[in-house]
Formats: sequence, structure tokens, C-alpha cells
Amino acid sequence: MNIEKIKNYNQKMLALISTLGVIFLLILIIMLIPEFLRILPDRSYNDNPSGLISGEKAENLNQENLRKQIISYESPWLIDTLKSEYIIPVSIKTLKKPEEIEQTANSETLDLMDAYSSTKRGKGYYNRRYFEGSYANLILYKPFENKTKPLFKERILIGDIQAYYFKDDILLVFYSAEKDTDKNGIIDLNDNLNLCIYSLDTETIRKITGNDNSIEEYKFIENSKDLLIEFKLGQYQNNQFDNYQSPRKIMKYEFDTQMLSEIVPAEIQNEMQKLVEGK
Repeated sequence: MNIEKIKNYNQKMLALISTLGVIFLLILIIMLIPEFLRILPDRSYNDNPSGLISGEKAENLNQENLRKQIISYESPWLIDTLKSEYIIPVSIKTLKKPEEIEQTANSETLDLMDAYSSTKRGKGYYNRRYFEGSYANLILYKPFENKTKPLFKERILIGDIQAYYFKDDILLVFYSAEKDTDKNGIIDLNDNLNLCIYSLDTETIRKITGNDNSIEEYKFIENSKDLLIEFKLGQYQNNQFDNYQSPRKIMKYEFDTQMLSEIVPAEIQNEMQKLVEGK
């Protein structure tokens, strides 16, 4: 009798352990599915780029009288409330398949614009707004003057747009890319970047470029319109370094003179490099 009870008990425990094992295995498989999907190659990138098609690809499409990207106008941004001045962002819609230029078709939408704002006290800018998204152009619109003006007359991609509010002006500062420097067929904000500054007061635009060096970051010097700009050195590639990040340098941009200058003199740079090398 006791032996039979023990046998039944063992059978029940074995069934319970087997059931728990199957449940655990199913949970493990469900948890691994998203990770498996994540490591699969993204085949949609080239079909639906999030930037501007490179010049070579665009030229090939033009020769065939085709187009794959179409401009679209996003909701206007009220930049200057006193003068009722708006900026209309021009975004890019990418077709799944190229179309003949005479035709029209629906398209895939890029990320829409989101705006954020922050306030900074001091004699420099007193307010800042950030506009998320990548665009092919910006259009200045003054409804009371019935005036519409595009900022660029060239093929360009811009992004990370910020409006800085000074007492005497409003400056739009943003990055721009013009060439497919990483040779992936798309002009986007992963290529070499310039820095653009547009003055709403003078309606002029400045473009700060590092030639082969890409602009990575910038910040206004306290109580000033001058900038400290971080450049990634183009003579190096990220994969040459352990941390996959090429060296940087910092330069000062003087707003009034529009001059770029090294803030660390060459002799100090040489001295620090020798210290690192142990010379």
C-alpha cells in the first residue's frame, strides 16, 4: 500500500516537473523572439531612407525621368510672436517605389516635428526652443507682409533645429549635411555636418564648416553670441580607435567677425601630446 502511494506520488511530481519545464521553455522562447528579430538585418533602410537620397542616385533617377522623394510642408512654427513670423519646415516623403515625375502618389512619412522649450537666464539668450526632425529646407513666412522666403536654394538636409531668443534677435541654429560622406547612398545627419545660423532680424544665414572635419556639438559662450564648437577630426575613422570614436578639437566662433579660431594654442597641444606619449 505504501509502495503504491509512493509510486503515484512520484508520477504526479514527475508530471508536475515536466509541465513546469515546458512552461519555462515556452517563456524562454517568447523572451528570445524580440532579441532574435532585433539582430536580423534591417532590409527596409535602403528602400525607405530617412534622409536625402545621394546625388548619384538622384542623378540616375533623373535620367530615367523618375523620382523617389517628394517635398511636404509640415505645420508652421510661430517663431516671433511680436512680428507674427513663422517658419514652415519642408520635409521629405519617400516613395516605396519610384514614380514618373508627371505622376503623383502617396508616400511614406518621415518623423514629424516635435517642439521643446527651455529658459536660460542671463545676458545671452533668454529662451530656447528645440524642433525635432530632419528637413530639406525651411521657409520664412510673414503673413502680414505677405512674404514667403526659403532659407536655402541648394540641395541640403538639415536637422536638430533650435531657436535662441536674444534681446535684439532670434537665431535659428541647426546642422546641415550636403554630401554622402559615409557612402551609404543617403545624405543624413550621420554624414559630415556643418552648422548654420539664421538671423530673423537681418534675414541672413551663416554656414560654419570644418571642411573634412564634422561639427559634432556647439554651445553659446555665457552672455554672448559667440560659440564653442566641437569638431570631429576627419583624418581619422571611428574604427581606428578602441572606443570607436575619433579625436575631437574645440574652436571658438566669433559671431561679429564670423571668424573661427583655435582655443588651445598649438604649443600647448604639442606639449600635452608629448606628455601622453611620455616624451
